[in-house]
Amino acid sequence: MAENTTIIVSAFSGLAGALITQALTGLFAYLGDKRKSDIELTKEYRNKKVEIAENYYYVTGETMSILKKSVQLWRGRNIPRSEASYKSMSESLKEADIRLKQMNIDNWRHNLIGLYFEVTLSYDELIAANNKSHELYLKVLDIEDKIRSVNDEDKERLFGHYSVAIFDLCSQYDAVYDILAMDMNKIRLELLSTYNV
Repeated sequence: MAENTTIIVSAFSGLAGALITQALTGLFAYLGDKRKSDIELTKEYRNKKVEIAENYYYVTGETMSILKKSVQLWRGRNIPRSEASYKSMSESLKEADIRLKQMNIDNWRHNLIGLYFEVTLSYDELIAANNKSHELYLKVLDIEDKIRSVNDEDKERLFGHYSVAIFDLCSQYDAVYDILAMDMNKIRLELLSTYNV
């Protein structure tokens, strides 16, 4: 009977050892797979952040360039010029605007920047800034149209309003430019810290 008990205890010990081994093997495999999955997910997230940041940098850099060009052209319009000069400046502004709109369509990923980074100029704030810029732009065009259709005495008064309207528009563009520059720097610093550079 002692022999049978020894055999039974040995069998149960072997079975218990096999069960414990299987459980530990399964646990270690699960933990290893989870670690690999977490590493892969982190890597994928970081790669997506870089892709979104690169798109944002490209579009924002081009936008900033166009804003600076617009400011330069608008300030140039404040100087009395010939009709040909005004026409040339207007065409340059229209070309820049068309280019910016097409670039925004082609590079839609830059709109996802708020999902990955804390930016000052969020999507809603960008729309509000664009609306304000558009309002100021229309004001300039309205005054410009009035200048063309009034007598010389009223033109002098309207030129003052025109100068103020152009100043306001350029100030708006400069303010947006500064915010975009600050956001680009934030994103650059965050990406550098991600790579511990």
